[in-house]
Amino acid sequence: MKKWISFIALFLGLASFTFAQKFCYVDSQYILENLPEYTSSQNRLKSQTESWQKEIEQKQENLAKLQAEFEAEKILLTAEQVKEQEKKLAEEIQAVKSLQDKRYGPTGDLVNLRRSMVKPLQDQIYNATKEVADKRGYSFVFDKGSDLIMIYTDPKFDISREVLQTLKPELKQERNNTNTNTKGTSASKKKK
Repeated sequence: MKKWISFIALFLGLASFTFAQKFCYVDSQYILENLPEYTSSQNRLKSQTESWQKEIEQKQENLAKLQAEFEAEKILLTAEQVKEQEKKLAEEIQAVKSLQDKRYGPTGDLVNLRRSMVKPLQDQIYNATKEVADKRGYSFVFDKGSDLIMIYTDPKFDISREVLQTLKPELKQERNNTNTNTKGTSASKKKK
């Protein structure tokens, strides 16, 4: 009996603790899509990806051409020359695979470039979310745009727009600082 009473008391204590907490959520994807910096970084990323893709396709075309030439000349070559040509082809195939891994692998240039472009924006979103959550007294903030499954969300607990409004003046200030620095650099170059 004492165990049951202890269990019920513990349950009620935990239940009252949870009711004292305030929850809300943000949609980080919505926020990112409404930031001009994110759009421009996505465009730069797309442009760079297309450039890398062209580079890889050119290497693959050269490889296909070498393979076709080898197949056409194979009959005329000695066994030693065939082995040498096959070795060169194998090296070329490996070079193309290495380039693909370098550009698109798990630790490749694409991953690093995406991280370097998006990470500062994610940090700004985090700081703005924290600021809004602290101001409004929220204990927990969930991200609707992440892998967290939210079956139902009540829009009155969505603070995404407020976070976006908090971010916009901060981003405008950063843009002004960048423009001022750029203009100052241009002016100093003109003086020289």
